This record gives sequence, structure tokens and C-alpha cells, in this order.
Amino acid sequence: MSEIIPAILPENAQDLVEKLSQIPLEVSIVHLDVLETDVWIPMNKDFETHLMVEYPEELIERWIDRGARRVIVHKIPSKLLEWRSKVEIGLGVEMNVSLEDAFKNIPNFDFVHIMSIAEIGEQGHPLDEHVFDRIREVRNKFPNVTISVDGGINEKNYQILREMGVKRLVVGSQFKNLWTFLTKK
Repeated sequence: MSEIIPAILPENAQDLVEKLSQIPLEVSIVHLDVLETDVWIPMNKDFETHLMVEYPEELIERWIDRGARRVIVHKIPSKLLEWRSKVEIGLGVEMNVSLEDAFKNIPNFDFVHIMSIAEIGEQGHPLDEHVFDRIREVRNKFPNVTISVDGGINEKNYQILREMGVKRLVVGSQFKNLWTFLTKK
């Protein structure tokens, strides 16, 4: 079974409060997209943090201390092994990054977080279907790695991703529609 994880890209603390209030109680974990501005409030839900920043090493300890269950980075931090002893660390792989480059680093991480849209740091973009081939390649090379996919997931494509063995589906602007669709079944 795949986890459906709502993605929140907060503009400020009030926006984060508002977006958290819209998440159903049954949802056990949320995904916080972190850009260069630090937006934070203490939360009563588990969360993972997606550090889409130039220098993740400057922020990662702060998010671990805040209680992040998982942290996703796109650049390989030098203290990776030290942080992996405290929290799950995922390798974020953007659509324009060669999988061959990612393959060298995947064994050092707890999971791989494959972006399925070209423009990260924004919500509302459609899923790029090239991601299906990328998922197959990762699955073939690393059959036991946990795969997370982020971007453009909706009620039309989530089942394909689940059937491909994606364990975590990170859903932004389409979360409410997908959640309603899944809970009506």
C-alpha cells in the first residue's frame, strides 16, 4: 500500500496553520516543502521536510531538531551518515538530473525521492510521464529501495504509480481531490 502524503508549500506561518487545518485527521504525515525562507510552527502531525535549498547542510539539523521524521535533500551533505543515525534521509532526484549520477549516490540514502515535474518549488504542474521510465530504471537497479514520487499526482495517475511499487506519493495541489476520490471507494 502506498502512503498518500499531502505536500505543503507554506508562504508564511499563518498560511502553514491554514493548510494544516485542511488536512484530514486520518493523514498521519505531511510533507513540508522548504525554500530559502524558514516557515515553521510546532505541529501535532509527523512530517517530512523537503529541503529545496542551495545549502541543505545549513538547515538540516534545525529540521531534525524540530522533529522531522524524514528529510529530503538534492545535494549530498558531508554529514550524511551522522544525520542518517537520527532521521531517514532521502535523495531528491529532479527530472533534469541523470539517473546514472543518482545511481552512484542512492546506496548512501534511506530512500529515493523522484520528482515528477520539471519546476520544483511550485505546485499545480502536471506529472511528466517520463517519470514512469525513471521509476522503472531505479526499481531495476535498486529493487529494494523505497521510492517516493513528488509532483503532478492525481486520481488519474496514482494507481499507475502504486502498481510500479512507489511507496510514497507526495501530492500538492491535487491532494484534496485525490483524498476525496480514494475515501469514496
